[in-house]
Parts: sequence; structure tokens; C-alpha cells
Amino acid sequence: MPFTQKDLDELPISFCNEKNECWVIVGPCSKSYWDKPKIPLDGREYKCSGTIILKNGTELRASFSITTTTFDFIIMDTVYIPVNGTWYKWNEPELIDALGINESDFLPYKWKTDKPLDYQVKAPYLIE
Repeated sequence: MPFTQKDLDELPISFCNEKNECWVIVGPCSKSYWDKPKIPLDGREYKCSGTIILKNGTELRASFSITTTTFDFIIMDTVYIPVNGTWYKWNEPELIDALGINESDFLPYKWKTDKPLDYQVKAPYLIE
């Protein structure tokens, strides 16, 4: 289900929309702003702003969470992309329509956080 600005104003939902925005999850219902230059591989979860690069090369702003407990990093269920003020989950059919692309243009995609991971392999990272 896409989220509009009205939804964001009325519901307890938030996305990282600003460049370099990053929060570390510090409890089941709390987070703390992460102002360091890199995201450490410290076993915690981070909510970040970043970029999704579609198979066709289109770059889209995104908000998503990563976990540093595995080397998969990105938590797929948290990837949201804003289009004209509405936030879509990466796999919603409405996103394909809003972008005016074909489903085959989407996967595999690459992703990167605005704040780099403190990891020897540099972004972007591939999702299939």
C-alpha cells in the first residue's frame, strides 16, 4: 500500500528522506540519529537514506533499513521509494505504474546508502 503525505502526518510512519540521513535502532521502539561519517559493521540495524539503481540504470532515492548482522545488509521489506510525494514499497505494482517503466526494467537492482558502510567492498551492492 503506497503512503501519501497525509498518511505520514497521521500515522506513526517515517522514512529517511534527507541526504545522509541515518538512524541507529537502539531498542524495540527507539532510534538515535547516526552522525558518524560511516556505518559500522557492529551488529546493529540502521535506517538510512540512499539510492536504488534499477536494471535499466534509473537511479531513485529510497529509504531502507540495513542490518549489520549479516553480509546481505539490506532488509528488503523496508525498501520504500518516493515518487511525486507518495512512498511505494519496492515491489508494489503501483510503483512500476508511477515510474512508467516495465517490470523487466526493475530487477536486478543495485543499492547504496548515502553514508557509506565501513566495509571493504564498496557500494553499490546487487539485489537479484
